[in-house]
Amino acid sequence: MKITVEEAITLLKSGRVIAMPTETVYGLAASIFFPEAIANIFHLKGRPSNNPLIVHLGTAADITLYARDLPQKFELLAEKFWPGPLTIVIPVIEDTIPAIARAGLPTAAFRIPDHALTREVLIKTGPLVMPSANLSGNPSATSVEHVEKDFGSGFSVLDGGECEKGVESTILCWDHDAWVVIRLGALAPEDFAPVLGYVPVVIDATSAHQEKPLCPGQLYRHYAPKAKLELVEKISVNAVEAIVGFSDRTYPEGIRLFSLGSSKDPQSAAHELYAVLRRLDDENIAHAVVDMNFPSQGLWLTLRERLQKAATSL
Repeated sequence: MKITVEEAITLLKSGRVIAMPTETVYGLAASIFFPEAIANIFHLKGRPSNNPLIVHLGTAADITLYARDLPQKFELLAEKFWPGPLTIVIPVIEDTIPAIARAGLPTAAFRIPDHALTREVLIKTGPLVMPSANLSGNPSATSVEHVEKDFGSGFSVLDGGECEKGVESTILCWDHDAWVVIRLGALAPEDFAPVLGYVPVVIDATSAHQEKPLCPGQLYRHYAPKAKLELVEKISVNAVEAIVGFSDRTYPEGIRLFSLGSSKDPQSAAHELYAVLRRLDDENIAHAVVDMNFPSQGLWLTLRERLQKAATSL
């Protein structure tokens, strides 16, 4: 059910959960001032409680209310990439962010979304947690239709059209003496070099020394359709129902193509990714081969990681 900005503000201020757009994906939003609403998000999504949420702010100045300290070059990162698809994990004053949103960690993840309607809401409501508006493990939602598919046509959604980026925000975390990428996303690691003076390393923040994930997307199967995905570098099979591939390539005849767009345009592929994965299920595809013959740098690296997670068995 589509709602207006004013209705969204009223619902959030009364402790309700709604869906809202960002430039990355749609999110399930709840005010940080209503822990019971945050708990309802976990219930609605079927999301494990040890998987922390991202806190969305209306302005960068708001961060001073929650941060215990700000690591080196935080201000430069915020100035360059906010509003936008960057999430930053920092130590927080713990009683300012509900423990349920932090998964009990001494840190929290923050970002300012680059979507005019959602920022208008944030200015009036204050900070909101807003994990992706999908059932846990499913492909993220990049349109109102995707949200309604998972939560029903009666669920309250602020309609912001299709999401521009199509994949989640990139998450940075300060690790001892350097920034590191702990979740790949719409910004490539190389994008941070002009600000930081180096390309941040991509790390697995769920390694043995880290008991809990520091951010969404690190544990569990993610972004996955019901269809079995077979990742290949060369398409040479005929005994499959569908191919997830590119519009400018030739594939075996008689096999349905679910196109990510041009193989030369990673932005287009990212925009189409979750919609394509959802269409596989909408059309009852049981087995699809995915053309993985694309680079492992820039935004292509994010696409490769998302597809690998989508193809992982439970």
